[in-house]
Amino acid sequence: MVVKVDTANKLKYCLKRKAGRSIIERRPIFSPDGESVAVIVEDIVHVYNVQTCELVRTLESETPIDGFVGIEFPQNEDYNLYGCSKSGLVTIWTWDKGAVLRDTHLQIPANLIVLTFDLINENECFITGAGGSYSKNIHYASYSIKTGELLCEYGTRIWNTQPLIKVALGWNNDDRFAAICNGTKSLYIQSIYNQNTSAIFYNFSEYRIVSVACHKSINTLAVTDTLGRATVIRGNLYDIRNAAKEVFHWHCLPPMALCFSMQGNYLYSGGVESVLVKWTLGSLAYKAAEKSFLPRLPGLVRYITTNNTHIAITLTNNSIVIANAQMHAVGTIAECGGVSPTARTLEPVLIYQHKLGALLMHGPTGHLQLYSTTSNKVLYNIDITGQNRIQPERWNLMPLQTEITCASLSPNGQWLVTSEYRNDGFMYPEERLKFWTINQNNKQKSPFLMNTCINLSHGGCRVVALAFSYDGKLCVSSGLDQKFRVWEFDCSNNKRGIWVCLTACYYSSGVAQYLSQGILNNFKIGHSEPSDDFTQFPYMKEMRKDDPVKKLANFHNEYTITDDRMSAGSCSNSENEMSGLAMSRDGSLIAAWFGCKLTLWDTYLCTLRTSLSHPALRPKGVDVKFGNNDAAHYLVCTTESCLAVWSLLSLTVKWLVQLNPMALCSDLLSNKMAVVTSNNDIHIFTPHSSKPLMSQQRVSDPNLGVFKKCAFGASTKDGVTLYLLRNDVEVFSFEPEKTKEGRLESIPHSNAPVSKFSTLLAEQQLSAVRRGAPVDTLASDVDATSSAAISNISMAPPYMTPPVSLLCTTFLQELAGQEEPKDDEVTDLEEKMNVDQSSDEEDDVIKLNGPYAPRATELWTPNYEAVKAKKLNRILEDPFIDLHATSSLFGI
Repeated sequence: MVVKVDTANKLKYCLKRKAGRSIIERRPIFSPDGESVAVIVEDIVHVYNVQTCELVRTLESETPIDGFVGIEFPQNEDYNLYGCSKSGLVTIWTWDKGAVLRDTHLQIPANLIVLTFDLINENECFITGAGGSYSKNIHYASYSIKTGELLCEYGTRIWNTQPLIKVALGWNNDDRFAAICNGTKSLYIQSIYNQNTSAIFYNFSEYRIVSVACHKSINTLAVTDTLGRATVIRGNLYDIRNAAKEVFHWHCLPPMALCFSMQGNYLYSGGVESVLVKWTLGSLAYKAAEKSFLPRLPGLVRYITTNNTHIAITLTNNSIVIANAQMHAVGTIAECGGVSPTARTLEPVLIYQHKLGALLMHGPTGHLQLYSTTSNKVLYNIDITGQNRIQPERWNLMPLQTEITCASLSPNGQWLVTSEYRNDGFMYPEERLKFWTINQNNKQKSPFLMNTCINLSHGGCRVVALAFSYDGKLCVSSGLDQKFRVWEFDCSNNKRGIWVCLTACYYSSGVAQYLSQGILNNFKIGHSEPSDDFTQFPYMKEMRKDDPVKKLANFHNEYTITDDRMSAGSCSNSENEMSGLAMSRDGSLIAAWFGCKLTLWDTYLCTLRTSLSHPALRPKGVDVKFGNNDAAHYLVCTTESCLAVWSLLSLTVKWLVQLNPMALCSDLLSNKMAVVTSNNDIHIFTPHSSKPLMSQQRVSDPNLGVFKKCAFGASTKDGVTLYLLRNDVEVFSFEPEKTKEGRLESIPHSNAPVSKFSTLLAEQQLSAVRRGAPVDTLASDVDATSSAAISNISMAPPYMTPPVSLLCTTFLQELAGQEEPKDDEVTDLEEKMNVDQSSDEEDDVIKLNGPYAPRATELWTPNYEAVKAKKLNRILEDPFIDLHATSSLFGI
């Protein structure tokens, strides 16, 4: 976490990772009771509830690590969870309380990175690793979990082919063995307790083996190959030639995931087709080779995990689908991300929706995700393209899908505009512009409803920028056809209203040079698909440099799987190539980049007003924004190397800085703007001055990722919130640090609670209640007491009212409306009056309480004890209710 102090407001800012972590890097596991599923998320373990798919708790290691490679429960115990990091640190947690029992460092070779981790029993583990002296071949050995010492090293004959290394542990006649595949046609079987016992299984027909799974109790294993077959092998696995083989074939593409059921009667397989297949094995003779399907999964299958009641299917769209034993999906554990490799190469989408308090950004293929920044959950996956994915084939394992190139949201939050594009180089490009209105009906599943769809809005060229006017009635789009088009919402011919194109503007001569590109004309010639001849697909039997099978295994981390077809159709003359554009706050001006020239256009007349240029803005502009509020007369633009601010009043550069900007954004509610550089520097400024309001250098290591997009969130008077999107689709927030007063106490992992009640107690307890100081209750409550007494006497029946002679003097004066004198008035009365202390006390009371008596004379009564004694005598002698006194008082 990076902390920055704002010297002006004395605020501490911190960089926090909000979302985008990958939950599909490793295989998940079910808890022994079947109620939870544990998922590795880098250096921590998330525990989700199977029924609700909600995050229940997290498990962490007390020692800093660089990520876990595997977690597992021992077969003979169900209350401890074992995990191993890349550096060889084995951590053991108690499952019921999540406390760390022990950390053990395995004595692995120097610079070795652990690839896989499997438990042999509660005291031993089997690992594979690579790196250091094992850069070409992998290191596989068994280690002691208690001491970390090396028990047995089995050799280094297996070729290192990350990420195709897969390991499964099984049984062969009461002997424990490990089956290892590395993406070649060979399967290596190694006995764990006997170093000299091993075997190699060569797949028949020499097709490459891509996954392996072992039965949990008997000598049975299964493998899948690039042809799509699943082969089950039974018998003496150290003599595979004489073992029985059973082949299941439904997949036409490589199945990347394989798993046995808990009892071993079923086999689950899945892969590129996005379909889970359940096979009935030969042990159930009356249902042998029977299969059932769970189709239309939203991603490629990476891992499959089972227990007695549920199946966890890990998909490449950064989600885990939970299905029951009847092959019906019952829930989904979803995280942000899951962006396709092609979408990673395009301009990312990051928009803050103020009404919903959520971020709108890229999701799975053809979708936009709406992520809540308060609940840290994915609220919606909005289907923008509305198309089925193109299924891969043997000659094209990774076809090009229709992708969302850019999106924009109107400042009032009423309209959303998206652009989608696909160009495979054979058919005419698919390009659409869609306008969406916010959904006022909460019963709908999507927060936006499509209003207008325009096919080939830019003649088949990709849209690169979109912008709305402040009131949301006008929209501008720019494309690689060197034109920008102005769209207006028209309600004249339709009650709902549609978006229509007002005009198209261009800076060059208007000759569409991009049409000379051959890629836009190949559809006239057509093409023939390759025949289903296996000799044309060498990847099925051989491993080459650009291996598509290896790309499939690392599909979620790839940045590009296609050529430059998504950028095709652009003009060869980049002098007038369009990039960013913007509309002024009043909607009268449009600013658009044409190469290195920043042009200003009249919105309503659609005429060029002026062209701005500067030697520092070469060779090409990137982004442009108008200022807001009191900075509306400024125009901020960026290139690949500098940030410049233009004054629209004088049409000159007000100030310019060289900082290699990557992203630029503005706050709609203030005049603040933010720029992020290639070194992950954050500068928050106003166009009025080149001195930033706040600047933070290198908030994150650029080697781990560069921020490509930024957006202002819900800001306060004291500070701002800035959301950042990294090139690996991880979302960060740069916001003021919360004070310690608002934080909750947490129980460290090392201190296991002794009882359930102790989990509710903090280590340090501090009471915020202060001990009360002694106060004069009579002085503080005299007004409230007197007013309450008056109301009670006035509202009481006459026969319940005591005689007037029994009422105290203070109460009678309050009833008569007399006020208590101030201190200075009391002093004057003391000087003026001479009270005879030797006179009769009763007569003094009568004289001083007459109708002409001075105010508050009861304060100078010489002796109250005698008065109290006489009153007590009267109470004992006279009746309690005096009808004559009562009638004279209330006029009855």
